[in-house]
Amino acid sequence: WGWCRVCGTHMWATGWVLFALGEARDVGRHVPEDVLTHAAGLITDYMNRETDVERPANPDQHAFLLYALASASNRSGVTNTLARDQAGAMRAIVEQHRASLTSWGRAYLLLGLLTSGHDAGRAAVRALLNDLTTTTIASANGNHWEDPRRSGSMHNGSVRPTALVLRALTEVDPRHPLIEETARWLVNARAAERWKTSVERAQGMASLGAFAALTGETRGAYDYAVWLNDRRVLNGDFDVPAGDYRDGAAIALADLPLGAVSRMQFERDASREGRLYYGLNLRYVTPARDIGALNRGFAVSHQYSLLDEPERAVTSASLGDIVRVRLTVVAPADRLFAKVEDFLPAGLEPIDPRLNIVPVELRQRLGAERAEALRGSAPSYYAPWYAWYYNPWDQVDIRDDRVVLLASLLPQGVHEYVYYARATAPGDFFVAPAHAEESYFPEVFGRGDSGRFTVHGGE
Repeated sequence: WGWCRVCGTHMWATGWVLFALGEARDVGRHVPEDVLTHAAGLITDYMNRETDVERPANPDQHAFLLYALASASNRSGVTNTLARDQAGAMRAIVEQHRASLTSWGRAYLLLGLLTSGHDAGRAAVRALLNDLTTTTIASANGNHWEDPRRSGSMHNGSVRPTALVLRALTEVDPRHPLIEETARWLVNARAAERWKTSVERAQGMASLGAFAALTGETRGAYDYAVWLNDRRVLNGDFDVPAGDYRDGAAIALADLPLGAVSRMQFERDASREGRLYYGLNLRYVTPARDIGALNRGFAVSHQYSLLDEPERAVTSASLGDIVRVRLTVVAPADRLFAKVEDFLPAGLEPIDPRLNIVPVELRQRLGAERAEALRGSAPSYYAPWYAWYYNPWDQVDIRDDRVVLLASLLPQGVHEYVYYARATAPGDFFVAPAHAEESYFPEVFGRGDSGRFTVHGGE
C-alpha cells in the first residue's frame, strides 16, 4: 500500500493497513487470505534486501512490520511455517539488535512475540520487558518513555512510545506495577494537547481502551468513604457510567494533631465493580530566608547583571540602574503545564517593553539583543519561521513583583529567559528563590537559591 492511489509502495503505510486489517479481523470482518499472503511476501523481501553502511536496516521498523503482519494474521489460518518464521525473525531482532532498539521498537516486539504464541516466561519477552522497565522516566505525573526523533518513523516524541508501551504492558502482564502510572501520564498528556497527530490520537485511544478493558473501570459504581483519624471527611456514591466519579476535600494543617501520626483510611463497597483512585496533596509554607536550591524535577536559577556588562554577575546596583535578569530552567524530561515564577527583590521593578512609558532607546536596545540571542550562530538572512525562533513559553506575565512564565509543554533541555528591571528604591532587600513546577502536579518542582540585593541611593 502507498499513501495514495497513484503512490508507490510505502512500508510504513503498509504496516498501518495491516494493523487495521488485524483489528477488523478481530471483530469478525472477513480479510482475504491472498492479501495477507502478498503482504507477508512483501515484508519478507523488504527485510531480506541488501543493505550497507549508508543504507542500514532499521530494526525498529522491522519490529513494527513483523507485529503488523502477526496481528493481521492472527486467527487467519496462516501456516505454522509462516508463524514460526515471523516469531523467529522477531527473536533474531532481540538477539542481534536489542541494545539499539527504541522503546516503541521493544513494545512492538513484545506485542508481536505475544501474538505469535510466546508467553511472559520466554527469555526474549523477559529481556524486552526488563529493558522497558529500566528506561522508564518516572515523575509525580506518571511514567512515560521518550525516544530520539527519527525522520519518517511516525513514532517521534513521547506520546506514541508511551502508548505502545502501555499496550505491551497490559498484554504481557496485567498486574505490572508500571501500568496505572503510565495510563495516568498518557491521559494528562492528552489534556496538555500533546496528542497532536492522527497517529498519536489513534494509538493513544487504542492503548487506553485496552487499559480500560483490562481494569473494567468504566463500569464502576460503588459507595465510598474517607476517614481522617476518627473524622469522616468524604462519603457518597460513585456512578462512573453516569459521569459521577470525582470528590474532594481540603483540610487545614491546623486541624491535624501536632507531633502525632495521622491516619487516612479509604473505604469502598468491594462487592460492586470499579476502581478507586485517590490523590493526597500537601501544601505548606516555610520561611524563605537562607533557603537553598532544590531539584525535584526542575533545576532553576537566576542571575543579575548590569545592562552594560551582561556577563558579570552583581548583587547590587545604583538607584535608577537597569538590571538584566537571566532566568535559567533545566528540564531533565518533557514537562507538562510548566509554571515558572521569578520573584524580584522589593527594590527592583520589572520593565515591560510593550508599554509606551519605556524609553524608545531602551526598547530598541532590548529588541536588538533579543534578535541577536534568537539568531545565535544562524545566518543573518534567516527568516522568523526557522527553528531558532522557537519559544516554548505560551504566556509571559510581567507583574510588579515577579515575572511568570507558562508553557503547556516544556521540552527536555535547558531554557533561558532574559528580562530587565529598574532599581527604584534604595535599601538592602531579600531575594526570594525562583520557583518552577508542573501546575497540576506541584510535586514536580524546583527552586533556586535565596539571597540579598542592595540598591544604593544617590545621597
